[in-house]
Amino acid sequence: MLITFEGIDGCGKSSQAKLLADRLSDQGIETILVREPGGTQLSEQVREILLNMKHTTPISDSAELLLFAASRAQLINEVIEPALKRNAVVICDRFSDSTIAYQGYGRGLPLAYIRTVNDLATGGLVPEITFMIDVPLELAIRRRKGMGDDRMESESRLFFSHVVQGYMALAQKHPDRIHVIDGTDSMEDIHHTISRLVEYELGNDLRHAHHYEGLPATETFSYKFEVSEELILN
Repeated sequence: MLITFEGIDGCGKSSQAKLLADRLSDQGIETILVREPGGTQLSEQVREILLNMKHTTPISDSAELLLFAASRAQLINEVIEPALKRNAVVICDRFSDSTIAYQGYGRGLPLAYIRTVNDLATGGLVPEITFMIDVPLELAIRRRKGMGDDRMESESRLFFSHVVQGYMALAQKHPDRIHVIDGTDSMEDIHHTISRLVEYELGNDLRHAHHYEGLPATETFSYKFEVSEELILN
């Protein structure tokens, strides 16, 4: 199963992705947590290029789109597809919806062009579940204050307002896949909502996921919610 987390930087998606990965791992389910761009040696090198603030000349919008696609294609080929083939759960911090929201609605590149590039990079792979963590733009900005912005995070408020519009348009278009989560709730409440939705989707099919040490899929587990002092707010 492929589960993705989406939203603007500062929404809390990275924290929630990690909490879910930890919960499923604690239940004996093989769970792979990756991020975009990144997740492989090549993809991490592309990430450094994309987020670097010190380029002598700006990265063009088309080059940015293709770099994100290249990073995603390598991640899918090297990590995601092999994990899915062995019935692991893959949790991805950003995926193809980010490209539509950021490079489509944010940069203004043609959506038909982006869909073609996305299809090439993903080979048609679509997440079973996507969680879009929705927070007011000003709250996301306050959360990130003092953390140091990268090239994407340093964009204007107008840019991010367009990105949010893109995410909402995607949520309206794919209501069966994309769950919009109120990011202003407590971390514990958000985690509980997400976990409940994932467990419902998994249902009785947990037996198809790889379990460590022969743990039975029908066994129940208790989970203690813990929040580290240093929160990941992305």
